[in-house]
Amino acid sequence: MPSSLRNALMALGCLVASACSSPSGGSPSDGLPFVEADSMRSGDLVCRLGNGYFSGIFRRFSGESERFSHIGVFHREGDSCFVIHADADELNGVGSVRMESLSEFLRQSHDHQFYRFAVDSIRCGVDSIALGYFRQGIPFDNRFDLTSDSSLYCTEMVAVAINRATQGDSTIPPFSISNSFRYYRIDDILNCGLLEALPQGENAFPR
Repeated sequence: MPSSLRNALMALGCLVASACSSPSGGSPSDGLPFVEADSMRSGDLVCRLGNGYFSGIFRRFSGESERFSHIGVFHREGDSCFVIHADADELNGVGSVRMESLSEFLRQSHDHQFYRFAVDSIRCGVDSIALGYFRQGIPFDNRFDLTSDSSLYCTEMVAVAINRATQGDSTIPPFSISNSFRYYRIDDILNCGLLEALPQGENAFPR
């Protein structure tokens, strides 16, 4: 595989320069005018297109739509709203599965969309699995190794959580870029037939 491609993919999950590794108290009143936070449920998916230098590169590996560059799992604790996602430092590739406020997750983006599973048991399963990865401190997978979930990159974390929640390893199959390299794409997650985009009303976060 070309080194330039591997380098770009190694940075696929490294889209939050100042992400925190523990909850930071985000809430529906944080001031961001996104879709009604009260309607969001734990286990919903959150996609964004970042406005950083690498985002335009990462979106090229997201699938045919090339709309988003990062994905995470929404999680609610009382009135506080978070996103669980796998993230790493842009310079050294070191990171982990993190949880940060929804407002921080969306602050550095100019496009986003929320998605919901049609089956509540899958949504709850994805939330539980993602939360477990965060609590375990699962490290960021900068080798893009799909043989285990002992380390995870952003789309891998979501895809593996869905596969585990549906008890089917082929629910979200990895995309083969060559005989020797496979990785999970955002579009393959969103087009798996289990999700629907949530409508964004008049108060949606501006694109």
